[in-house]
Amino acid sequence: MLKYPLFIVFEGIDGSGKSTQCDLLFRHAGSTGVPAVRLAEPTEGEWGIKIREMLKGSEMAPAEEQLRLFLLDRQHDAETNIRPSMKNGTTVIMDRYYYSNAAYQGAAGLSPRHIMEENRRMGFPEPDRVYFIDITPEEAVRRVSGRRTKKEEVFEKEFFLKRVRDIFFSLAEDSFLIIDGSAGIEEIFGIIRNDFDELVRSR
Repeated sequence: MLKYPLFIVFEGIDGSGKSTQCDLLFRHAGSTGVPAVRLAEPTEGEWGIKIREMLKGSEMAPAEEQLRLFLLDRQHDAETNIRPSMKNGTTVIMDRYYYSNAAYQGAAGLSPRHIMEENRRMGFPEPDRVYFIDITPEEAVRRVSGRRTKKEEVFEKEFFLKRVRDIFFSLAEDSFLIIDGSAGIEEIFGIIRNDFDELVRSR
């Protein structure tokens, strides 16, 4: 058990493969004797369910309402999952965190910096490492879109994801490790595994 457990976050635009890499790292942590829990936002809690229902709807709620729900969900997640896990010496491996919040609601019209400030004002735990799996908006749409998607919808999605990706890059901090998501799954995971193992050794 690590005296100082790690808080690891995976980020990326739609279709980047971050969830796959998150799963792989969670299994790797367990196989090497590092106690770990895999979490994801939105959560499966009350507020997370509301967010998931909202995201499935044909009409999106205003960006301000989206931010309000995400903050409530994250507050619950921090209080019931993230902090208790780390207090018990368990490493947290998270699929999306407040960087996604800033990038997506920022692309929807809010100030990304304001979103980051609100999250930090609420004192949420800071990640030790953020693995940002980077792919182009064109590749993202190709991976996630159905074959019958209208050309106008594809263009709109690409334009939105370009803004999301640009915001992610503007938010990149020292904790970020940016990885080319066009590489193979095993190649990407090799980079993540080596970095994670080094972080563990440093603890």
